[in-house]
Amino acid sequence: MNNRRTVSYTLTTCSFAVRTAVASLFAMGLGMGGCSSTESVGSVDVIALGAKPLLFETDFLTSAYVVKDSEDSFWFSTVPFDALLAHEQGTPLKNAVFLHAQLVWTPKPGLTPLDSTATNLVTRLIVVSDGEVALYGGAAFARPSGEPGTESMELEIAGGTLTMLAKTKGFNDLISPAGLSGTLSAPYAPENANRWRRSLSQFVTNALGESMWVFETKASPRMTLVSR
Repeated sequence: MNNRRTVSYTLTTCSFAVRTAVASLFAMGLGMGGCSSTESVGSVDVIALGAKPLLFETDFLTSAYVVKDSEDSFWFSTVPFDALLAHEQGTPLKNAVFLHAQLVWTPKPGLTPLDSTATNLVTRLIVVSDGEVALYGGAAFARPSGEPGTESMELEIAGGTLTMLAKTKGFNDLISPAGLSGTLSAPYAPENANRWRRSLSQFVTNALGESMWVFETKASPRMTLVSR
């Protein structure tokens, strides 16, 4: 294209490039340090919906899911679990992206009436950039492949939205509010999923200085930040 141009933005110290009128935002080094495998479990596109149309494209390298009474809980990470353990032991985690996706109901082909506003996935995205941390929350529609409890499941995510819930002082938010889409797969690994839940919950609590989670009320379908 003749009108192609490149503009540099900064998310703390991580560089991103924006190309063409439909801008693409590429993380230069987010979450790749310390990875022992280059095999991807899938990717998501986080599309900024503000004045600057940026596309934050993330490949995840490890995953796990667990089946619970009220949900199927999926965890995706750009770094191995050892990176979180090292952070707890004094080696700071510099760059990473984590996604927690809670599948609250499963659509049934031919039985589930769907519309453009249907949502069945609650999402939390944690971005670590140069040691600074941000927590985003939202919802999406996911079309799963595979039955809960089987060896592996795939989520085809569409129509998602994300908004900033909290961040550390030095984090420069370039994407909120944002759209979310992608295709991800995870093995059935309850023990690993629970380890991710405990460690990431503590990681976010330590980074932001208070215990946090998101919930949805009948009165307000928007995601709400709660601290205690």
